[in-house]
Amino acid sequence: MGNLTYDDYRQRLTVQDVLRDMGYVRNRKDGIRYPSFVRLDEHGQRIRGDKFIVTHEGRGCFQPPVQKTFSVISLIKEHPEFFPEYEVGMNLDKLVNKVCCRLLNTVYEENDRTVREPEPEVRPFRLEDYRLSRFDKADRESWKPFYPFFKQRGLDLRTEKAFRDTFVIAERDNPHQKGMTYRNLSFPLTVPGGDGTVVGFEERGWPRRDGSPAYKGKAPGSNASVGLWIASPGGTDLRDAKRVFLFESAFDAMAFFQLRRDDDKGIGKAVFVSTGGNPTRAQMQGLIRTAPAAVFHLCFDNDDAGRQFAQNFIDVAKEEKPHSDVARAFKETPGHIEIDHEKEIAFFRLPKDVQQKYFAVEELSEDLREGYLCDEDKEDLRVRIKAGYRAFFEAVDGLIVQTERELPAEGYKDFNDEILGKEETERKAVGCDLDGDGAVEPEESHEEKHKYHR
Repeated sequence: MGNLTYDDYRQRLTVQDVLRDMGYVRNRKDGIRYPSFVRLDEHGQRIRGDKFIVTHEGRGCFQPPVQKTFSVISLIKEHPEFFPEYEVGMNLDKLVNKVCCRLLNTVYEENDRTVREPEPEVRPFRLEDYRLSRFDKADRESWKPFYPFFKQRGLDLRTEKAFRDTFVIAERDNPHQKGMTYRNLSFPLTVPGGDGTVVGFEERGWPRRDGSPAYKGKAPGSNASVGLWIASPGGTDLRDAKRVFLFESAFDAMAFFQLRRDDDKGIGKAVFVSTGGNPTRAQMQGLIRTAPAAVFHLCFDNDDAGRQFAQNFIDVAKEEKPHSDVARAFKETPGHIEIDHEKEIAFFRLPKDVQQKYFAVEELSEDLREGYLCDEDKEDLRVRIKAGYRAFFEAVDGLIVQTERELPAEGYKDFNDEILGKEETERKAVGCDLDGDGAVEPEESHEEKHKYHR
């Protein structure tokens, strides 16, 4: 029997079937007409901000505040880490077939002709197609167009100024409808280790007056598989970064900075990176190869997807640095390698060039033990031995995958959610609206509010 088609999957499965398989449960407190599905933490409590609303009689769903409708197919493709069939780098069309066949209790016959949907042709991203407005620290008038975007996310003026060179408002004309203009807050994407050419935008749409979710996505033609939003308030180049903080969105990165800036005085010199959604293998490889000595702080969402992203990064890092475990074992095991058996085994699994750095030190140490040298020569040897050991341990450090997991406060899914939650708590406490920056809120004109459409 041949494999089923995507049309078969859409007819026989609902998004509820897929959501339940992803671990979501029906939230009975919400309405019946538009049922919602939520995730629960290990204590059985609902995870704040992690919810899907089911629409189109069970054929579609969206995840507030993003008003993008997923079908059975796109829900699987854009959340692959939720399914046991998924492997990093796997063809997503094959994943859809395997997951749907399992849910339908049907055998999937794997072959070279994987069922897939035709993809519309999209012209490559061109920065020249956009009119850009920038945030000028010295020009208060230039701040006003950005205010609604950051206001809705709880990000204050101090944070905006810190990242002012890494976002723009980008406008382009709709090629299919004369007179309509797309206008978005845009975070430029560049290739790690590249020449800084903008290869796309991570986009956020104009805030809606009725409070409904605004547009969220990437600019047409963006190189989303490799490109990343890379920012540093202190201007640190990725190649020189000692700390790299990795997020699923630029808003989360800015929120993290705002939450930590007063306690961590050196955070401005760190590099902040957004994948703009699900991290790809190429994005992770680009980061690790460009900043091999950095400590990567994995700041993905506090949910199953975020945990899987963090594990994927660690897996890719170990592929890029295959000697990580033995290097760590050697570094963390005390004692001299000649007399410590465990350390000696680890040592001879290190790369040959790293081993040679140690052997060079041993040769100098042997010369020092000979005893025929004058005091001046002995002191010179001691200096060279010390430098040799330093070079050896620096080489060992360079082999180690250095990662740390960063999580928002308990009860929050991500750092921007934490900012908004704390802002709401403060507002209720004092009975007024707080920005946190002490600045006067610039007013939007009637023309500014209604001039653009998305």
